Amino acid sequence: MKITIKNIIDLWFAEDTPIRQYKIRMNPKPWAMCQQVSQDFRAPSGRVAQWQYRKSDKVAFAELVMVCLAKEEAMSEQEIYEMA
Repeated sequence: MKITIKNIIDLWFAEDTPIRQYKIRMNPKPWAMCQQVSQDFRAPSGRVAQWQYRKSDKVAFAELVMVCLAKEEAMSEQEIYEMA
């Protein structure tokens, strides 16, 4: 799965179906990051329940997940360089 805002929104906020379960199994890193981000995420609209999120809240969530994934990837690359 390509890491895009739409794909992250579909992965995290979509209705639970066999296809979604397959996507979760095939993309463990984005799924794990979504779980981490969801613990501390506060929607810009102030809504508490995920089912009440506006599109802008979902986009903000996906952008935060993408930033965290990029940081994690950068840290992994830095560790590889330090080992060499």
